Amino acid sequence: VNASEADLEWQDAVRSAKQGHYDFAFMDFRSIVEFYPNSRQCLAAEFAQGEYYFLQNNLQMASDEFKNFYAKYPHHEEALIALAYLFKIAQIQNRPDDIKEYRNKIATFRQLTFIFNNKKYFKFLSGFQRKHKLVYYINKVDLYVNNELFAEVPF
Repeated sequence: VNASEADLEWQDAVRSAKQGHYDFAFMDFRSIVEFYPNSRQCLAAEFAQGEYYFLQNNLQMASDEFKNFYAKYPHHEEALIALAYLFKIAQIQNRPDDIKEYRNKIATFRQLTFIFNNKKYFKFLSGFQRKHKLVYYINKVDLYVNNELFAEVPF
């Protein structure tokens, strides 16, 4: 029963996001996290909370949410997207120490082996229906949001 209720809540959140009702979508995402923490949508709902604050230009709350997300899901590819958001926020706020910290975390996120390719990809459609694409290179990570370069993290 809980899984289907979480699915319905997720559908409501995505519908609200598609209609541009971000506040309602945020409330639904928050409900998923609070009431259905073991659901398959919980990870994406938690990510959406950080994204919501970023879209609202509330960079401190976005930073807090993405830090919590990274701490909770440190080995998921989505955590690398959260780190790229934290890197971008640090750039916007001109915080050189944080820029360095997030660059180092991104560089050491996972050892990647490039045997036949010089890059690898990871795609993620957020609850707010924004297309995220990570492109891993040997010496940098690029994050594209809706096909536009959002953050370039050289290391």
